[in-house]
Amino acid sequence: MSGTINRPTARRGGRLPASLVDSQLEHLESMVQYLTRGDADSALDRLDHEYWERRIRALQETHDLIASQQRRVSKLLDRLQR
Repeated sequence: MSGTINRPTARRGGRLPASLVDSQLEHLESMVQYLTRGDADSALDRLDHEYWERRIRALQETHDLIASQQRRVSKLLDRLQR
């Protein structure tokens, strides 16, 4: 054993692997669902749509997403814009 830890490394274009995205997408989906509920008006003051859109776009730009993850990101962005 070499004693080194195997950590995911950046792939093409310096992007991180898609395997690191699912838990982040689950969190973002949960937050966007909460934010876009009809009774979440008080939350809108604390958690604005622009912040979550920046978080989603950052994830999109820093990871090498597979097709299903790209669709999830598109749905999140669409839901925020509505």
